Amino acid sequence: MNRHFAVIAATAAVAVLTGCGVVTDSAAAGGPSPTPSSTATGGPAPTPSSAAGLGDSVKDSGDIPDPCTLLSKAEVKNLTGRGITQMDEDGATAGDVSRFCQWQQPDGQLAVFLARTTESDFQVKIAEAEPVDGVGEDAFSLAGHLYVLYGTVSIDVYSRGDSDEENLGKAKKIAKVLMTRI
Repeated sequence: MNRHFAVIAATAAVAVLTGCGVVTDSAAAGGPSPTPSSTATGGPAPTPSSAAGLGDSVKDSGDIPDPCTLLSKAEVKNLTGRGITQMDEDGATAGDVSRFCQWQQPDGQLAVFLARTTESDFQVKIAEAEPVDGVGEDAFSLAGHLYVLYGTVSIDVYSRGDSDEENLGKAKKIAKVLMTRI
């Protein structure tokens, strides 16, 4: 089993064993997505954004951000073409090496997994993986997931609800948005 797949499997196992934090407040009702409010020093937590200059990029080092804070509900709806019925957070804390967020949708789902990796670990792929061009430093698809290498961050986008081709196209758009915020 390759390390990249092991990281994803471990993340999924942790989510199942610890339970997904289900957002039932204003975010689930269409309100704003949760955002970090402060750091350990008491100051406001930066919103990661390498392109917008709103915070420090964690492309090559630093804490993996909470994916639930990287896309607003409006962006998820715009990027997938589907509303959101529920949002599941990972419940992880700052410093965890992998994070995930799921947006449950009528007739579909969007899931984003972020994990620290190395280029050599990312290169270890399952034989059935299909290379994908036009996103990140390297990318491949497997079993409906788009895996993208961005610096030392592995971005896994799973978009379901349309044809495989449409899902991959949406996953590429979502990965490109995420890269500007990691």
